[in-house]
Parts: sequence; C-alpha cells; structure tokens
Amino acid sequence: MATRAGVALLAFAVLALPSRPAWAQGAGGIAGVVRDSSGGVLPGVTVEASSSALIERVRAVATDAEGQYKIIDLRPGTYVVTFTLSGFRTFKREGVELSAGFTATVNVDLPVGTLEETVTVSGQSPIVDTQNVVQQKVITQQILQSVPSSRSNYAALTPGASRSTDVGGSNGSDSGATFTIHGSRGGDVRRLIDGMRWNSMEAANAGTGFYFDPTAAEEIAIQLGGNSAEFELGGVQVNLVPKSGSNRFNGYGFAGYTNNSLNSTSIPDALKARNLPSVGAVDYVYDYSGSLGGPILKDKLWFFSAQRWWGNSTFVPGLYYNKNTAAWIYQPDLSRPAVNDNTNRHHNARFSWQLSPRHKLNLSWDTEQNCVCHGALTALASPEGTYKWDFGPPNYILQATWSHPRTNRLLFEAGATTLIFQYVGKPTEPLPEGADRQISVVEATTGFRYRSNGGFYNFGTYGNKVTDQSNQRFAVSYVTGTHNFKTGIQVMEGWRHHEQRPPGSMEYVFRNGSPLSITQYATPNLETERLKANLGVFAIDQWTIKRLTLNLGLRFDYLNAYAGATDLPAGPFVPARKFDAIPCLPCWTDINPRIGAAYDLFGNGRTAIKGNIGRYVAGQAVDIASALHPVNSSVYQVTRNWNDVNGNYVPDCDLTSPLENRECGPISDLNFGRNNPRATQYSPDVLTGWGHRGYNWQGNISFQHELRPGIGLNVAYFRTWYGNFTVTTNTALTPSDFSQFCVTAPLDPRLPGGGGYPVCGNYDVNPAKFGQAQTVVQLASQYGDQSEVYNGLDVTVNARLKALFVTGGLNTGRTETNNCGVVINNPQVTALQSGATYSGPRSEAFCDNVLPWAGQTQVKFAAIYNLPWDLQTSATVQSYPGTSVAAGGVGSTFVYSNSQILPSLGRNLSSCGAAATCTGTSTVQFLAANQRFENRYAQFDLRFARTVRIARTRVQGIVDLFNAFNARPVLSLNTRYSGTTGGSWLSPTTTLVGRLIKFSAQLNF
Repeated sequence: MATRAGVALLAFAVLALPSRPAWAQGAGGIAGVVRDSSGGVLPGVTVEASSSALIERVRAVATDAEGQYKIIDLRPGTYVVTFTLSGFRTFKREGVELSAGFTATVNVDLPVGTLEETVTVSGQSPIVDTQNVVQQKVITQQILQSVPSSRSNYAALTPGASRSTDVGGSNGSDSGATFTIHGSRGGDVRRLIDGMRWNSMEAANAGTGFYFDPTAAEEIAIQLGGNSAEFELGGVQVNLVPKSGSNRFNGYGFAGYTNNSLNSTSIPDALKARNLPSVGAVDYVYDYSGSLGGPILKDKLWFFSAQRWWGNSTFVPGLYYNKNTAAWIYQPDLSRPAVNDNTNRHHNARFSWQLSPRHKLNLSWDTEQNCVCHGALTALASPEGTYKWDFGPPNYILQATWSHPRTNRLLFEAGATTLIFQYVGKPTEPLPEGADRQISVVEATTGFRYRSNGGFYNFGTYGNKVTDQSNQRFAVSYVTGTHNFKTGIQVMEGWRHHEQRPPGSMEYVFRNGSPLSITQYATPNLETERLKANLGVFAIDQWTIKRLTLNLGLRFDYLNAYAGATDLPAGPFVPARKFDAIPCLPCWTDINPRIGAAYDLFGNGRTAIKGNIGRYVAGQAVDIASALHPVNSSVYQVTRNWNDVNGNYVPDCDLTSPLENRECGPISDLNFGRNNPRATQYSPDVLTGWGHRGYNWQGNISFQHELRPGIGLNVAYFRTWYGNFTVTTNTALTPSDFSQFCVTAPLDPRLPGGGGYPVCGNYDVNPAKFGQAQTVVQLASQYGDQSEVYNGLDVTVNARLKALFVTGGLNTGRTETNNCGVVINNPQVTALQSGATYSGPRSEAFCDNVLPWAGQTQVKFAAIYNLPWDLQTSATVQSYPGTSVAAGGVGSTFVYSNSQILPSLGRNLSSCGAAATCTGTSTVQFLAANQRFENRYAQFDLRFARTVRIARTRVQGIVDLFNAFNARPVLSLNTRYSGTTGGSWLSPTTTLVGRLIKFSAQLNF
C-alpha cells in the first residue's frame, strides 16, 4: 500500500510540473528568424553565438533572404547570442542552454537604433526543439552526480527502456547502459563516443565488454527514435559526449562503498510459501573515480583525463565452493559461499587542439582492463566449473576527430575510431591438474558442472578471443538560414579471432556419480571472421519553410563479411585440417529513406508537432560468417558411451579409435573432424542481394509544448514493424512426413478454466523419416506471412525550477508477434528469426503472441531538490509490470509420456523406434507466453547529501538508500510443470536484491 501511495504521490508531483525532454542527436544548434519592429524579415543580420564551451569562443553566421539563420555544431553549454545590423540596436539573448542534439529557437525583433545601443534579454532557455524530429533523452552531469543510481544505469532513468534490475550497482559492470525501447532489438543498440561507434564485433556488432566511465562524459545523449540518415540502425543509440579541457583547471573525485552488512536478505513469507529457499545478496560494491582537466597552452591546447576503479561481488543462493576441485565427486564447502564477482578499471586521456581559428583537432585514448571473475555462475555449476574472463591486457579505444568551419556556411568534419578488444578465458582458480588436463564433469541428473569448464561455447570457455574494429567518417555541411544540408560517408572494418581450449579436449558425463559417457572435441579449434566493409553513405537536408521544417534523408548501406581461411595442426583426436575462406557471409545492399517534419504551431518556439518515418536495417557484423565458418560447420564434437568397469575414472580405451573398444562405445559421428553434411546452410537469397537484409520501419508522431518557462511536456506515439524474417527449415522433410496429435493440459486451478483443456497442433515425425535432417535458413516469406509490430505511447515531462529538477514519465505499449502463417501446417520449420527452436503447438493460441499494454506499462521519475544549508535530497522511482510466466518467449511446458500421447497420435512416438516398450517423451507447451504475469512492483531509491564549500572546492557526503521499501518482486521463475500438482512450477528462482545502503563522497573544484 505504501509503495502504491508513493508512486501516486511522486507521479502527481511531477505531472504538476511538466517539462522539456531534449530531442535530437549529435552537436547542438541555435536557429530562428530575425525581423524588424514591423514584422518584416531582415536579411544580412550578423548572428554570433559565444560560450566558454566553444574553444574558438565565438561562432558567427548571417541571416538569409528570408531572415532565417542556423548555427550548427555547437557543444553543450550556455550561450549568449548577439544580433547586429547597421541601423538597428545590438540585441543580446543570454542564458541559452544547449544539450547534445538540441536546436534552440531564438527569434528576435530588432529595434531601430545604433549599434552602440545594446538590448540585453535574459530568461529561461528555450526547451522545445522546433527543427529536429529525433526523440532523445539527455542525461547531464547534474543528473549523474545527483540521483541515486548506479552510475551507468541509464535504463533506470529512461521511461520505456527495457527493465532494469540493478540495485545500487549490485549487477556490476555496465548493466543498464544499453537497452531496448519502443519495440527495438538488442542487436540494433549502438554505443558511441563523440558520435562514433565503439561496439565490438560480437552480438551483431552490438557487443559490449568495454565500458565507458561516465565521469569522462559532459553528458549522455540517448537517442530513442526517429534516427536520421546518419544512422544505420533504428535501435537505441547511446552517445557519450566527452569532456574537454578548458582555460581553467577543474577536477572531480568520487568514492562509494557498501557491503553485505548494509544489505537486507530477508525473505517475505509470500515467497517462502512459494518455495524460495534463499535470495541473492550483495557481498560488496565499490566505485572510485577522479578526473582533472585544464590548459596546456592557454587558448590553444587543453587536456582532460579521467580514471575509474569499480567492481562488485554477489552471493549465489545455495551454491558453495567445491571442497576438492580435483575430486571426481562434488562436495560443497559450506564455509565458502560462491560469489559472482567483477573488477574493472578505466583510464582516459583527451587532448583538444585549436590548430587555427578554423581547425580543431580532438585526440582521445581510453584503456580498460576488466575481469568477469566467475562468468555465468549459477546454481548449475560449481565455481571452478565456470570461467574467468580477463579482458585485456589491456583493451583500448583510440579516437581522432577534426572539424573545420571553412566559412560561416561550410563545415567539414572527419573522424577515426579504433577498438582493440580481446579477452582470455581461463580457470576461475588454479586447478591441481592444470587448465589443460583437469577434465570437466557434468552430472546428467541435474546438469551440474564441476572440476573445470569444458566444452565449446561462443563465450563461456577456456581460450582467447580478439574482436577488433575500426570505423571512419567524413561529412560536409552547407548551412543557410533555410537549409542545413549534410552529406557524408561512414565505413567500418573489423575482425574476430576465437580459439577454444577445453581441458583434455574432453568432457565427462556422470550419472549419480558414475561415468556414463564422454564428449570428445576436435581441437585445436580456431576460427577467424572478417568484416570487410560496413559502408554507409547518406544525404540529409533540413529545410525550413516559414514555421515548417522538413527533415529529409536518404541512406545507402552495404555490408560485406566473410569467413577466413584456417589451417589447424593435428590434435589429440583429429588429424591436421585445412579450411578455405568463404566470401559474402553476407553481402547486402540497401536503400533506406528517412522523412520527417516539425511544425512550430504558434510561431513562438514553444509548441511543436512532429512526425517522421524511416526504414532501418538490422544489426549485423560477423555473426553469420561465424555460424557458417567451416570450423563451426564441421563435426567438432562427438559422444560415446563409457562403462568404467574398474571404477578408476579413466577411460581405459583407445579414444583415437572411432570404433567400440574396451570400456568405450563407438563415436556418434564418423565424420568427426571433417565437414558435416548435415550442417545448417543458408539460402543464397538470404545472404546476398538488394533489400534482402532484415529491416524495420519506424514511425512516430509527437506533441511537444512548453507549459511555462522551464517546464515542458512531450506526448509521442511510436510504431515499429519488421520485415525480411528468416526461418530454419528441415528440407529433408515435408508436411506429409509428420503426424499431428493433441494432449490435455494439467488440471490446476492456476490455469485458465482450471486446466484440462486440449492442446493441439503438436507434431511427431513419421517413424520412416526419423533422424533425417538437412537444415537450411530461408526467407520466411516462402512459407507464409510473419509479422512483429509494436505500438506504444510516451508521456514524459521535465521541470527545471529554482530548487527543483524533475524528469520522467510513463510509457505503455503492445507488441504482437504473429508466426502463424509460417508455422501452421509447416512442421518442418524448426526455428524462427532468433534461431531459437520453435517448440510451441502450431495453433493460433500459441503462434500469435501478444505482449499486452499492461505487460509493458512502466513509470519512471527522478527528482532532485536543493534544501537550505547546502542540503540536497533526490529520488528515483521505477514502476514495472510483473514478470511474464515465460522463458525466452516460451510458455509453461510439461513432459508428456508416450502413453499420454498414443491415444491421439495413434502410434508410438517415432523416437522409440522398434523398442518393445516405448519410453519416449515429448515436451509440450500447455500455456502460451504472456498469459500470466507476476504482480506489478516499484523500486524506490533515495539519496541524502550535504555539501561543504571551501573556496572553489565543494565536498559532498552522500547516503544512498536503494530499494528503500525492500521490494522483492520475482524476476524469474520455474516454467516446467511436473507431476500431478505441478511440482516447482511457478516457484521463484531469482528476485530483486533487497534494500541496500551505500555511503559515498564526491569532490568538485
């Protein structure tokens, strides 16, 4: 009750004070119209924007024949705009605040007089951008330094962003720094420094792992929709606008710490009743950083440098270290609870050089060394059964950017950024038998892994990975008062090198502590992929016609990646292998239009109606090249039975022989180490051609209004829809090779109607075709229609008053994913766009999945209030819908026996073959995803701070109270139904971290 009342109180307080969001991307600008006292337009007026944020101090333009002017490429800061024309008084407009990408409207009526007479006007800065159509949120240093949030958790401050589950930095690393919004996808997220990409080649070029220090950012501009033709993708673009030095020395320091003694670990009775035995708890969280900037040569050369050390450790519920990591049987050491821990350090240096009044050069260097010290540690692995990622040594980003305002109308820009990113997977602790010999064991009955981390996985394995990229840009802008035309080129190249080294090139599987089988791996295992070119060429014109500004753009995209040639020496089980390079994995070409319009409704710069629509391609780098790399499409692992007759835990057989011998059965595939004739292939029209790349269209319409000086409101509707879906099909089979059957859902009062309803649309391959497979990735349109559509609404506000700052709002949406045209009557289609196996019944109830408005409605606010005596209090609130009873979009399942299926199927399951007694089973979804949700919840974070001032130095003591009301929402739960009563179905597996107190101090001078 207290939580609901608190949400209502804060929401009411903020809605009473609506405000300005910042809308746009990149550098800021100032634009407007100059008239005389009679209302006639004035051409030839000199307009100067001056600010300490500009290294050259002043940027000047002149109004055109329509009396219009535009000043672009202005850094965030506070500006004075001066207007001069012979025969008129000089007019000055002070206090114009710019953030990244925001264009302030400053219209002026010049009074008649002499230039020596000056009219100076001060007031609230414009808060409505009547020129740009991009939807954006700007997080300033004031917010970063003043609100109670982990310093990279931007999702917690952005209405509509995907759920943040961080409590005071307990999630570690950069959780919350990247996210999805308005129906976008994770593979379309990009992180930028000064407008240039620094993601790695992993995860469709959305890979993270190199984190950025927010201390080094002037502000963070998060683009949420309506991306211009400068951008390849339609997903969230997080742009860190870097700090630069100035003619005055400035410094900053921060230190924050908390530990387990300040964390609540109580379990509510309601969760105990649902069989939650324990909860995750904080071990410790720390964050230390500092920065310094100033002049090297006054008015010529400046520096800025930031350093940060941070990390965290959390306990894994119910998991303990192994007493003896070399033992063949796991025994928990109850005196040593297992922890997930991360350590990070980041160092930055940036130099800004005014080569001449019209040439500016920025050089920056960021280096980082991180440790994910127990990667993917869960209740299904002992700590030594996971891996340690050492990111480095060390990784770094180099960047150079150059700008040259050739004239008052012509601007040249160029830049180059290089990311060197590598990491080594190694044991989490020294292994008695060595990292190359201590073989991993998996217990078959539970899936629990111990002794070491074995196997081949994309990320979680011993070995090393290098995933580098370089990208360059060049652009030229021609600006008049009416037009802002910009054209440019962007290109990226990259490569990925991945070597995997499972200990002993083997993995053992035990059943109840006794050897059952062996998995052998084809080692050495090494693959390389290259991004030959990701090229974008764009043209944009921002054309102002009286009160209407058109934003017109067109972009050409070309992507070319390939799998590199590989020569591998002989390994323990396979001979030397040679694989040739494979080109065009993929080669795609696309044309993507972007169209938008902004209308200054009343001509006073306080109200704007905007709309835009654009086509965007899907993110990609070397993922497809990796999937089709001949090393990965070879038979790189086999299994064989193992009967450990003498109980010595050593396979007493010749493992190099593929045939049955002594204790070991035959290997599962005689093509071991060679090309796999059943490997997944891609249809040529998926890999090459014009317009064959995955894409989405995005559109939005918004209303933005300044309710009063310093207070603004934004209401926006968003729609996103996707195209060029792919499916994975078993082309060795046709629909006639399957038989359909129905099952009955369990009887349970928690199910619709108490359960017991029929679940049809399930298929079993006919026995004569069992085991036949040749999978091909094809365009889904060959089988039918497929769609994914998001519709959503944002209502956001910002208020900047004398002692109060508030930002936040509400987002709600509905996402419908309809695969019915593809999966119904096509049981040979085994996987959809994501690559995940489609395991649901092929019926309307399961293939038309809707995430409803109630399942996506969230409210987020942040408020800062300055009290007397240098006291400050601030708060954030995040209100989310409850977790969906689904796992990766898959609803609840039940394992049905052959005897339960036989009456409907009319025969035994084909997996039973000719066995006299069929013990086969089939896992069937009986409840579709997004049919049941946990209760809504709210997370409140509070801060109390006191500042002490000594000359130019300010020292602030801080106490943060995260998850102040100790909310314990269920974040994940068991979706497997078992037995006649459900077993552990709907039992919680993870919850939000409990209340956490954190002490910090920060220094500014």
